[in-house]
Amino acid sequence: MRVGLTRRTIAVSAVLALVIGAVFAVLVSAIGEQRDSASLATRSEEVIARAFALERLVLDFETGQRGFLVTREERFLQPWRDARSSYRASSDELVTAALRVDVGVPEAQRIASVIDGYVRNYSVPLVAAARKGEASARSSAALAEGKRRVDEIRGLFGRFVVAERRVFTDREQTAQSDARQAIVIATGGLAGSIALIVLFGTYLTRAIALPVRRAAGMAGRLAGGDLTTRMPETGVGEVRELERAFNTMGRALQSTLEEQASLRRVATLVARGVPAAELFGAVAAEVRRLLDCDATRLLRYEADGTVTIVGGRDASGVDVPTGDRFAPEEGTVSAEVLRTGQRARADSYQLEPGPMADAIRAAGVRCSIGAPIAVEGRLWGAMIAAWRHDADLSPETEQRVTQFTELIATAIANAKSRDDLAASRARVVATADETRRRIEGDLHDGAQQRLVHAVITLKLARRALAESDGPAAELLDEALGHAESANAELRELAHGILPAALVRGGLNAAVETLVSRVRLPVAVDVTDERLPPALEAAAYFIVAEALTNTVKHARATRAGVTASVEEGALHVEVRDDGVGGADADGRFGLLGLHDRAAAMNGELQVHSPPGGGTVIAARLPIPQEPPAVVEPST
Repeated sequence: MRVGLTRRTIAVSAVLALVIGAVFAVLVSAIGEQRDSASLATRSEEVIARAFALERLVLDFETGQRGFLVTREERFLQPWRDARSSYRASSDELVTAALRVDVGVPEAQRIASVIDGYVRNYSVPLVAAARKGEASARSSAALAEGKRRVDEIRGLFGRFVVAERRVFTDREQTAQSDARQAIVIATGGLAGSIALIVLFGTYLTRAIALPVRRAAGMAGRLAGGDLTTRMPETGVGEVRELERAFNTMGRALQSTLEEQASLRRVATLVARGVPAAELFGAVAAEVRRLLDCDATRLLRYEADGTVTIVGGRDASGVDVPTGDRFAPEEGTVSAEVLRTGQRARADSYQLEPGPMADAIRAAGVRCSIGAPIAVEGRLWGAMIAAWRHDADLSPETEQRVTQFTELIATAIANAKSRDDLAASRARVVATADETRRRIEGDLHDGAQQRLVHAVITLKLARRALAESDGPAAELLDEALGHAESANAELRELAHGILPAALVRGGLNAAVETLVSRVRLPVAVDVTDERLPPALEAAAYFIVAEALTNTVKHARATRAGVTASVEEGALHVEVRDDGVGGADADGRFGLLGLHDRAAAMNGELQVHSPPGGGTVIAARLPIPQEPPAVVEPST
């Protein structure tokens, strides 16, 4: 069972407190015992001293009375009298001292009793008899009796002192032993406490200080941008939770950064307007890498209820073939997304019936998720991610897929808008070109023909007047001149609207005709290949407008026009050696050139540094078939 670091710290602190407390308790007990033993030894020594003092009084009794008996002089009785006045108090002190040490109390009481008997029954009567002059008091027998009694008392004292000395020695040794034991216990307890504190400090260093230091270092590396850094989860309890939290934070930051980088790469492709196939493949690759799944599929729902694969990556990281169409089966993620229009998931395909479920199981897929792609509020398709192992199909994972599907929806909507705009521009340009053709035809077949007939009629009328020089002839000549000028101007206007050379001879013939009327040397290198009429018209008017700007504004001495077909597109370039400085954002009529190129799904670039001439280059894709716009199905 895992135990938190707090509990371990409390437990170790409690053990340390108990050990130190027990050591000090034993030490206090040992000191107390040593003190008691020393006190008892001191008391035993006091008992011995009391015994010696009482024994000296007994000796004073014996020497005092012996000197008096021998010399009959009262002065020898002074020690006897002093001893007689103080022996009872000294006997009581001996007994009291014995009682305090609780050793030799009977012996002390017996000594006191024997001394009291010696004084009352022998010494005092003997001295009294001697004072009366009784001869028996001074006999040798009396003196011998006194010596015998004193020797008996001294024998009691000797045995008592020996016993007390033995007790004193034992207690002194016990006190010394207790002192040594206290020293040993204090030393051992201090050493044990220090060792336990060192071990506990080492434990805290390894369990807290080092992990926290590693965590601080990891935090510094994370702050420095190293999101791959991790720390070993070797701590205990809360510290391990801290380590796990730091690693989780690092993984989350790294995942977020990778996710943002993936989204940014996809958003860049969306902004660039890359072809749909390239975008779909990139999204499938980013989703597979970000989710660490085994395969991805980008599906488009068709109007007939089928599903088309428009992009994907397999387990080896290779793009899957696109264009395959199938009918989604009940129980699969693609069918669930189509039915509900919401995110869907499949945790297992083990029990799902049908050929598609069999194919999914044969591919080893264990689980999958799908996110819908909605364009302009209608279901367009779905992004599917699949795993060959059990995976965490959390709502967070589904949301991460949804972020990519939103970008796909934006790209599809943008592509549709671009296609609609290109189609609209193409229709406008085509309408304008058709209008030019109709006006040119109307001018050629109507007004121009009438002017030709008027000129012919006027010439016939002038011929009929012969050599007449009258007013009528002058008026007729003037009318003929006006008619011929009008016819020339009308012919020039018709050529500007849509030259006949473009219709009959193509772009090369039209450009040759155009430069023949330009008051500037122009080198021409234009392909003879016939192209779609709309494309030829767009290229012709780009060349015409560019040469017009050159003549009007560039102050150039020469110019050049090239047009070639490369990689499925017509490349047109008009250059001059003029003053440069042309503004591609609207000055000198260049904005109209951009619009015309964009109407053909092309692009136009202008390079015009001041003093370095001007180069206008257009790339116009050659349409193979009318552009198809993919509409989202319901």
